This record gives sequence, C-alpha cells and structure tokens, in this order.
Amino acid sequence: MTIPIQLDKSILDYFSVGSFWQNILFYATIFCLLYINIFLTRRKKSYKLQPVGDLPDEKDESALPLADSTGLKTYAALNNEIATLRNELSALGEELELSYMKSERLNGQLSEILDSVELTMPYDHTLWDWSLDFSSKEITLSEYGLKIFGFPESTKPILNEAIDIIDPRQRSVLMDAVENSFKTGVDFSITCLVHPLNGSRPKEIKAAGRVYYNEYGAPVKLSGKFSITHTKPLMKR
Repeated sequence: MTIPIQLDKSILDYFSVGSFWQNILFYATIFCLLYINIFLTRRKKSYKLQPVGDLPDEKDESALPLADSTGLKTYAALNNEIATLRNELSALGEELELSYMKSERLNGQLSEILDSVELTMPYDHTLWDWSLDFSSKEITLSEYGLKIFGFPESTKPILNEAIDIIDPRQRSVLMDAVENSFKTGVDFSITCLVHPLNGSRPKEIKAAGRVYYNEYGAPVKLSGKFSITHTKPLMKR
C-alpha cells in the first residue's frame, strides 16, 4: 500500500500564493516562462551570423535585387537632373550679372543724355552769367546756372555756403583767387570741379570775370561768365 507523502503545512503555506487553482496557475506560468527562456537561450547559441564576405558588394550591381537596381537608376537620374538644374542656375546668374552691367551702362548713358538736354536750352546772353557781391558775398546766377549747380530757383547763395559744391582740393584756390581779384583788381579765372547739390554728375567748370568799381573806386562786385568743360580729366586725378 502506497503511503502518501505528507508535507509540512508551514512549507506549503510559504509557497502558496492563494487558493488551490491560483497556485496551479501561478506555478504553471513560472514553468512555462522557464521553458521559453531555456529554448531561446539554446537557439541563440546555435545561431550563426552570415560572414561579411558573403554580403553583396555595394558596387556590384549584378548582386543587387531588381528593386535595388531600379533604385540606383532612379538615384542616377536624380543626380543628372540636379546637375542640369545647377548648370541652368549658373547660366541664369551669368545672365543677371550681364544685365546688371548693361543696366549700369545704360544709366550712365541716360545721365549723359540728360546733361546734353540741359545744354540745349534756348540760349540767351545771360545764360552763363554769374556775379559775386563784394559786401554781402551773395552769388547771383542765371536760372540756368542755379539749375546746373543744384541751387533752388530764385536764390542767391552765400559764398561761404556755395563753396561746399566745389571739390575740396580746389576750395582754397578759388577763395584765394576771389580775394586776390578784389584786392588787386586782377581778372578772375579758375577751372574747378563742381559737385551739384541735386546729386547730378560732377561737372568741370571754367569761370572768368573781372572786378567792377563804384564812382569812388571801391570794389562793388566780381562778375563774369562760366562754361562747362570736360569732367573726366579732373576725375582721374
């Protein structure tokens, strides 16, 4: 007769997690997890990686699947399209640069044309007149003269203010010539570069005149005419 194995109740209580069926389910799950762990461990040891030398070479298109070969063709086509776009952008950049240079040249020609239009105004004997009052130092210019130098219409600029349109290298020479004419009576003559106040192109001006006196022999004004010469020689100095 088989004698059933009697286990200490305290041991059973120690390993018990609940009722009879809860114990069966719990320990069955534990054994199942242990079995899966052992199975995966053995499979990992038996698994061998494929040698690197067996992998297909990236440059060997014959070893690539058809899908990869199609991808390479698409990639090459995209590269060609990108290269074409770069060439077109480069060509557009050159065209824009040429257009800019052409625009600059046309602007220069337009400025020259406008200057020529100014010179074709109806001529009269006061067109180039100028005078400088001895006491007030006011400069009187013809309407054309005011326009050429960029002064507002019907104004009489003061010499100390009008000197600002003269090239800085020639201001002292002009002032010395004016003072010398008033002191000695010698004729006034000077050629200088003028930068008009209205921002138009610099002009080389040649001015000449003489001193006029009152009945007491005192100088009244310095008066004469001016003309426009070429600006390029002075601009290059």
